[in-house]
Amino acid sequence: MNKPWVAALGLLLIVSPLSAHAATQTVALVIEKANCALCAPVVKRALAKVPGVKTVKVVEGEGEAPAVATVTYDDAAANVGALTKATANAGFPSRVKK
Repeated sequence: MNKPWVAALGLLLIVSPLSAHAATQTVALVIEKANCALCAPVVKRALAKVPGVKTVKVVEGEGEAPAVATVTYDDAAANVGALTKATANAGFPSRVKK
């Protein structure tokens, strides 16, 4: 009589931990070679195209200081490797800011 409920509860318990692993992450990337006024929009566009990216903010570098991109992303869909690959493919190598 209660077997459908038991089966539904069991399925719910099995599936729920899978969604619990996804989280929003934020990373700051130092963007090399991005020292012109047109560089920041190119970097922002490249990062925004990565699946899972939610927000991108790029601050242009001044003088010797490189540009910095702050990226918020869903770690179930994106990762730092995908972000750095996107900037490198756009012509601007990047690394995680320490």
